[in-house]
Amino acid sequence: MRVRTFALTTLAVALAWLPFLVFWVFFFFAYGGEPLSQALPWGTLTIGSAALLGVGVWRFCAANPWPAELRPFFYVRHLVAASGYAAGWIIAVYGAEALVMKANLFQMLETSRILAWQYLMGVWLYGLVAGVSYGIQTRRRAAESERRALRAEAALSGARLEALRNRLNPHFLFNALHTVGALVRQDAARSEGAVEKLGDMLRYTLREDPGETVPFRDEWDFTERYVEFEQLRFGDRLKVSRRLDPRALECQVPSFALQTLVENAVRHSIATRVEGGRVVIAASVEGGTLKVSVWDDGTAASREGGNGGHGYGLRALRERLEAVYGKAATVTTTDSAGYEVSVAMPAEPRGTAPAALSQGETEED
Repeated sequence: MRVRTFALTTLAVALAWLPFLVFWVFFFFAYGGEPLSQALPWGTLTIGSAALLGVGVWRFCAANPWPAELRPFFYVRHLVAASGYAAGWIIAVYGAEALVMKANLFQMLETSRILAWQYLMGVWLYGLVAGVSYGIQTRRRAAESERRALRAEAALSGARLEALRNRLNPHFLFNALHTVGALVRQDAARSEGAVEKLGDMLRYTLREDPGETVPFRDEWDFTERYVEFEQLRFGDRLKVSRRLDPRALECQVPSFALQTLVENAVRHSIATRVEGGRVVIAASVEGGTLKVSVWDDGTAASREGGNGGHGYGLRALRERLEAVYGKAATVTTTDSAGYEVSVAMPAEPRGTAPAALSQGETEED
């Protein structure tokens, strides 16, 4: 990998210097009177030496990053370095020519009529290389800053989700223990079954590193255990219907997304009425959107006031959906012929639903 990166970098640098090589070959050919067979090697020598000295300019710029505020000494250092670069470039070019022609280097420098022009050209090349170096440094710093910002944002989002999970788990556990306590007073035999089901549910809630989302199949199964758990307490007072699009099972959802909706219906509609009521749980996939809804035959009035912790689960669910999906997820409520809470979020399939289940929806009572 390093060899490939080095090769690509070398190729990029060579291509960047290519226009200058063409210019100098043309200069030797058109104005120096050299044939192309000689103009090409002389042009290669001239630009090749400038490119090799440019490596030193690159490292010098790396060791002297662009200051955040005006610093005169920074520019003085670069003026001195530019003069050194120009002098080194001239000596390299004239030295090679002196070796080839077996002439005296100092005499060639003294008699040159374009020495001043070459010096200015060397300073200009230094400025060009330095400018490119600082441009790349700035781009890298900007990219690194963006990466750090993204890492910080991801860490913040992860911490927020973890905090919400840590708040939802005790919330669920408190309500579940409240149910067990009620069963112990009402029917000790059924309370044993409730404790067993509670253990099954806790294994789901206390999983290590569940991530931002879980398979909806797991969330559906967990909600089924929760419904069975509550039916031990309410018996025939709690009637549940299910409408499931099998494609929904292959999607991802935040944990507790469905269970929170069902718990909201049970606590604020079924538990508050002696006669109990009915709950309908539905999940479907439509046009790339996973829609999950829970309807009960209660009213909005049954959710107002006094029912410990009313609204917390839904508030936490809204926060988690926003943290995971942003504005792409919505929570809506409808109070007409019953009370319904619906959640719409992007359908993120994982795998393909079994062919035997993909023919349509299922409904069970």
